[in-house]
Amino acid sequence: MGFVSNAAETALTWVADSNQPAAVLALDQLQGRTPIVWTITAMVAAISLAIYRTGLVGRWLGVAGLVAAAIFLLGSIFSILGPTPEGSSSLVGVGLFIVWMLALSVALWRAPSTSTTPGP
Repeated sequence: MGFVSNAAETALTWVADSNQPAAVLALDQLQGRTPIVWTITAMVAAISLAIYRTGLVGRWLGVAGLVAAAIFLLGSIFSILGPTPEGSSSLVGVGLFIVWMLALSVALWRAPSTSTTPGP
């Protein structure tokens, strides 16, 4: 996730010292609006589909993750179309992501382990 955000930040840093205010504004808007949200959306959706398909942990967590990914996607669309890169709803998305990751961590911790190596 860091590489996606760093690309826009690095470009912003290189352009910031130039005398091109339009480029600085465009990169600042891009960095603030899209990269991390899209990466988190893709990650949560992919993990949720794997959870739903494999049933490693409760399928409810896969469904919850898909709902969260849809919320993240809608949030990124509204962020692109909105007047500012980040509004007060950005904190809701961050909180939702943290709660989902904690639920995933607890579910994986509690999942029964199945060993495929033969015993002695």
